[in-house]
Parts: sequence; C-alpha cells; structure tokens
Amino acid sequence: MPNTPLKRILVVDDEPSILELLVTVLGENGWDVTGAGSGSEGIEKLERGQFDVILTDLMMPGDTGIDLLRASKEFRPDVEVILMTGFATADTAIEAMRNGAFHYLVKPLKLEEVLHLTEKAYTQRQLLRENQFLKAEVRAGYQLQSVVGDSEAIERVIASLQAIAATQDPVLLVGERGSGRSFFARFVHFCSPRSAGLFVPVRCAGQPEEKLAADLLGHALPAGDRSVPYRSGKIEMANHGTLFLADIDEADRGVLDRLAMILETKTLSQGEGGREVPLDIRFIASSTLPTDELKSRGILPSRMTAMLETGTVRIPALRERKEDVPLLLVHFLEEVNQDRKKPLKGFTPAALSVLEPYDWPGNVRELVNLVRNISSKKKQGTMIDASDIPPEILYRQLRKKEPVEED
Repeated sequence: MPNTPLKRILVVDDEPSILELLVTVLGENGWDVTGAGSGSEGIEKLERGQFDVILTDLMMPGDTGIDLLRASKEFRPDVEVILMTGFATADTAIEAMRNGAFHYLVKPLKLEEVLHLTEKAYTQRQLLRENQFLKAEVRAGYQLQSVVGDSEAIERVIASLQAIAATQDPVLLVGERGSGRSFFARFVHFCSPRSAGLFVPVRCAGQPEEKLAADLLGHALPAGDRSVPYRSGKIEMANHGTLFLADIDEADRGVLDRLAMILETKTLSQGEGGREVPLDIRFIASSTLPTDELKSRGILPSRMTAMLETGTVRIPALRERKEDVPLLLVHFLEEVNQDRKKPLKGFTPAALSVLEPYDWPGNVRELVNLVRNISSKKKQGTMIDASDIPPEILYRQLRKKEPVEED
C-alpha cells in the first residue's frame, strides 16, 4: 500500500468536553491529533511540534485564539488556522481574516462542518506547498534542464510552452502516459502571469461521473437548505489560477458538457438558488489522443475542442529523445540521494549502455520508478551496475540485438 502522509492537527479549547469530542472525532477520521486546553498551551505545542492545521477556540482565558493565530503566522506561517467562536460577528470575521485565518466556525459546532472545513484547510495547505516547491523547480534553469532534458525535441516543447504561458489561452498537452504531461502543465502555470495563484490538478481516469462532478463542482445545496455547509470544488479553488484536467479523454461526457458551459460563461453557480461566482481560470488539459481524434470521436464537447485545438502541444515519448536518458537518470538519483546518509555514486558505463538505448514504454514515469526501486536495494556509497537492472529490461535489450535470420 502507498504511504499516506499524516494529517497533523492541533486542537485548542478550554472546555474539556468540547476538546475531548473534537480530539476523538478527528482521530477517527484519519487525523493525527494533538490537544491543548488553553491558548498558552497551544502556543507552546505549536513551537515544539509540526502541524498542518490548527483548530482553536477564539475566546479563552489568557492567550486567545487570535494570539495563537498570530503566533502561528510567526512560527509556522504555512499552517492553516480555523477559529471557533460562540460570538460570531462581522468584526470577528474581519479580525480573523485580517490576521490570516483560513476560516471560522460558529458554536454550537456541527461535526460534519468541522470535518469538511479541516479537510479543506489541509488540501489548501498541501496545494500551496506543492505550488511553492514546483514554482522554485521550474524557475531554476539547471533544475528544469535536469528534470526534462536538453534534446532538440524537448527544447522545442519548452519554447512552445513558454510562448503559450504568456497568453491566457487554454492548452491541451497530448502525449503518452508517463511522458511528463503533468509536469509541463505546471510549467505553463508557473511561467504565466497566474503563477501567484493555485495550480489545481484533477485526475479524470477511472473517475465515476458523480465523483468527478463533485470533485470539480463541489456539493451544491438544495434551495433553502442550510443544514449542510456548501462544499466548494476544484473549479472554485482554481479561481485566479489554473485548472488542470489530466486525461480529459477519459472524463464523463456529461461532466465535460457542464465544465464547458462554466468555462464559456466564466460563472459558477453554487447550487439551486445559490450565488453566482465569477470565474477567472486558465484551463489546461492532457490527453493520450490528438485533437482531430477527440473531435472525430465526439469525446469532447465541440465548444471545448474549439477552445483547446489552437493551444495543442505534443509531448514526445522518452524513446523519441533517448539522449535525455542519462540526464534524467542522474537527476532522479540525486533526488533519491537526499534521503541517504551516504549517497549512491552514480551509474556504471555498463548500466548506461543498457538503459540509454532502452525504449522506455512507461516513459519518464518508468525511469523514475526504476531508479527508486534499484536504489532502495543498493548498499550505501556504491554504483548502480548492469547487474542491478531488472531482468525484463536486459532481456528486451538482448532480443533487440539478436541477428535476424534471412530466409
């Protein structure tokens, strides 16, 4: 099973019964919970621990929730803070937001609303962290070259995407799975005037219609029903930033029809009778199929195809740019070495003689997984040799070298 990162939350409330309830409920829903019975204790635990989200009461004796909020912005500025209050006023909201709170909840608490808002805060923090990391990555010239290569084919792609990034036009990245389409989508975002906004990815492959619709559109409220909080989706989260649909050719057509209308009208309705949210979104999608096939097979709404076809860029498969393989191998080995006390020293000539001409049917993704899998079995400070390469790769290479018998 893949490792799931801990979702760490600090819960602070001076009422023991509320604190105990929140610690229990959040713990049962996958959170690693630390509790504190006062603002002072909360600040002390904040200074010593690592947290993704803080859920704190506003009015407490001594240090208040606002004091804890200010301390978090000083010591842990990337932590999202949600305030709880029994005395919600406009002034309360203004002061909370002015000091950098993610949101606030009104007591008596609704547990479903607590769970929804804490999850939303965690998602926001993860997206911000990922955006900050990738922004630094794609803007560093050496790092960019290391990640994607320096072949003529990839240099043409980079030049095309840099030109497109300066516009507001939608983009379609066409290529095989594992070829780096998601990376290049991020590249467009972080080279664009929208780089201060969020890059919000949505995976379409294998998503049932209802799940994909909820992921994109959120959970709308029936008219007049305010018992459950409105849940915003990825479209609203991407406002003033970039929305990326990976493998759009596998998305449900009904969901795409709704998305095309939203992108065309630049408006999102929050459910029946809900408010209309004006949208300002850069739309990027990826597909394994080219635009002419998407059009001929009617996979996308015609208005969406028209949006995307002028901004289509083909991402070459790794077998089409094998001169990039050594650079990519070194880059991803350096990534692995960051977690080692004594780094691996590189690849022997024998290993490179096998890996460079290999066709890489899984593209860059296969290369990354190969480096990680081999490195996990290697002794510290050694080199990766041909003997470390999986037998199936060696076998394929040998088959390619076998002479063809003439009739």
